[in-house]
Amino acid sequence: MSRFTSDPKTFVAGGFAALRRGAPQEAIGAFRRAISAGLGDADVWFGLAGAQRSLGARDEELAALDQALNRDTRHMPSLIAKGDWYARAGDVRAADSYYAAALKLGALINAPPPELRRQLERIEAARQQYRQDYEAHLTSALTREGLGAPGAERFAHALDLLLGRREVFVQQPRHFYFPELPQVQFYERERFDWAPALESATPDIVEELRAVVANPAGVAPYMETTPDRPRFNTNGLENNPDWSAFFLIKNGVEVEENTRRCPRTMAALRHVPLCRIDGRTPSVLFSLLKPGTKIPPHNGFMNARLICHLPLIVPPDCALRVGNETRTWTEGRVVSFDDSIEHEAWNYSSELRSVLIFDVWKPELTEQERRLVSTMLSAINDYQGRGGEWVE
Repeated sequence: MSRFTSDPKTFVAGGFAALRRGAPQEAIGAFRRAISAGLGDADVWFGLAGAQRSLGARDEELAALDQALNRDTRHMPSLIAKGDWYARAGDVRAADSYYAAALKLGALINAPPPELRRQLERIEAARQQYRQDYEAHLTSALTREGLGAPGAERFAHALDLLLGRREVFVQQPRHFYFPELPQVQFYERERFDWAPALESATPDIVEELRAVVANPAGVAPYMETTPDRPRFNTNGLENNPDWSAFFLIKNGVEVEENTRRCPRTMAALRHVPLCRIDGRTPSVLFSLLKPGTKIPPHNGFMNARLICHLPLIVPPDCALRVGNETRTWTEGRVVSFDDSIEHEAWNYSSELRSVLIFDVWKPELTEQERRLVSTMLSAINDYQGRGGEWVE
């Protein structure tokens, strides 16, 4: 080792030079001299780990990587190398954790050097393969136990959440939260004995809707501003006819002129258990969404009721997202969802989309609970005044 001077920094440079020449034993000697001279930072221990790896000294390599990360927990080359160590050992879960940490740090670098970029791309590809193998392993085991069969839909949703294929959305009502209700995004129509009769009236309701569209007296922008409420211009929809409404019942009060024009629609709703809160609900309306219009993500005012749609005119490229599930409407088939969970809707077609909207109590509430919720919200209205809400 006579080539090195007494300057300890030359030991470090010599160690890395020896590594590049493919002389790991020489590199080990140089790095150990640097460490003895007090220059044992994360880079030096990482260099020593690389030399040990070249010699196949696995335990010594791991010990050196641990020393590097003890000195700098965010030392990216050592995080990647330790992930590689676990990958060679067959412990992909440990490898994935180190790769994930390195990628998180790498995302903070605006323009990583070419070699680092290649390393980050390599470990990202490895993580993708780990995820695919992991999902295949779980799916194989679970398919034998009935995954994909009728009755396993809730578990399939849970599996998607576990694997990161869906995001978790929960009830976040804007005003009133009723505790201990299930977190269900869409309620299947089969749960409601009133749905078939209402659906059978779809042709009559569509006929009345078309008459309203032809003579739009009473149709107005859904989000109309009022002088006693601040204006926020929510995504340009305030006072915007692109999203319009023809109310049959508004804030619990029938709109007589409009109901006279739609007697068959009102008759079809007679046996639906509408959510009745004096001064607030139900709201029953034809919702008219013009081509190219999107209703932005939002949450309803409480989680004790469901919003229901009877789709009437549904061109292609229209959909409703509730939480982490997106569904298209089928004309004449009821859709019910919890609007206290974030939701949005859009019409990207070139035609009008229209649904009949109404609200019903959640089936999990007892009659006593419904009365108490109704009385409470009515009392709030009496105390502080009444106002509309955003229901689609």
